[in-house]
Amino acid sequence: MDIWTFAPGEAAPRQLTRSAHPGVDLEKLVRPRLETFRARDGLELSGWLYLPPDFRAPGPCVLSFHGGPEGQERPLFNRGYQALLANGIAVFAPNVRGSAGFGKTFVHLDDQDKRFEGVRDIQACVDHVVRTGVADRKRIGITGGSYGGYMTMAGITEFPDMFAGAVCVCGIINFLTFFKHTQPWMAAVSKSEYGDPDTQRELLEALSPINKIDRAKTPLLVLHGANDTNVPLVEAEQMVDELRKRKVEVASVIFPDEGHGFTKTANRTRAAVETVTWFARHL
Repeated sequence: MDIWTFAPGEAAPRQLTRSAHPGVDLEKLVRPRLETFRARDGLELSGWLYLPPDFRAPGPCVLSFHGGPEGQERPLFNRGYQALLANGIAVFAPNVRGSAGFGKTFVHLDDQDKRFEGVRDIQACVDHVVRTGVADRKRIGITGGSYGGYMTMAGITEFPDMFAGAVCVCGIINFLTFFKHTQPWMAAVSKSEYGDPDTQRELLEALSPINKIDRAKTPLLVLHGANDTNVPLVEAEQMVDELRKRKVEVASVIFPDEGHGFTKTANRTRAAVETVTWFARHL
């Protein structure tokens, strides 16, 4: 990150700071392009497409879903994306319904029972990268952190034949256990998003990928912090246990010194390496 200023009347912005980046040639980092496409119900969606240098399309492509769910994918530096790109794997990072930055109506289009349409947007994203000739339909991966981890698990259970590999980072698989074990403030603010476990139990069960886990067959890597209090470790444990029972390929890396997301450089590095290795093998 660097700081720039731009004042009315100036011809161009001025860069005030210059962060050090020894060993990294910034010119070699891939810049994304913004693409728009339609959901299955006609709603306009958008996403950022990153293509590796000398990419031979159609080729391997990973869909990456942001957290939040009221987050927004923006064209910022992402070490995981750049690592995938350096290994010849394209990345498509969409803003599906419920994302912030597109108005109040759009951000509430996935609240509670509307979330089923948000999950269907996963298929629209796959259709887009295939239709435009970017992705080989047999070499598509899916990943995301936090709510993006939920979308990852929803993707491999709702569309079991769609993905060749998946990486779930601190994601939700069971809304009932999530509400039971998360912090009280997180549970309180999540009711308007997902549903109230006291009055809308059936909705939460229907939205939970754990109840369709018998459909999953995509090889899954699970990354999670042992001290996560937003999305507690019990979510990751359920993913691993249930897939192992069903003989689906699954691996996990639990970071004992991390919470919700990874902050330490060594852990971020390992998470990126594990992710790229997983997708390189399966895509």
